[in-house]
Amino acid sequence: MVKIETPNYTVWQQSLFWLGWLSLLIPGYFISYGFSLVGSLVLSGYTETVDLVLVLIMGTALIELLLIAIYTLTHFWFQESSFGRLVLWLVLGAAGIPLAALLGCVYAYAKLVLYM
Repeated sequence: MVKIETPNYTVWQQSLFWLGWLSLLIPGYFISYGFSLVGSLVLSGYTETVDLVLVLIMGTALIELLLIAIYTLTHFWFQESSFGRLVLWLVLGAAGIPLAALLGCVYAYAKLVLYM
């Protein structure tokens, strides 16, 4: 594979990256809290379809968030990507994944519980 030559990141880029990377912890906390809350219902025998779907959506969002965190950290550490691409991945992880999980959970709840 061809290695892209990238210059060293400047101090402001490093600071912005770490601020963005640490901001992944905020949606990660809320998604994991929802996952554990609904997951505890599922594990205790309360297995309605909506609960299983919500656990699946939140679990998938957690895995995606973890993969984005690992991807951006390794590419930043080894300087294999441009700074703009790393920021786009961080924005996707901090805003896009939680928004998609929220919309998926609301849609699943509306379809399965409210029969809309």
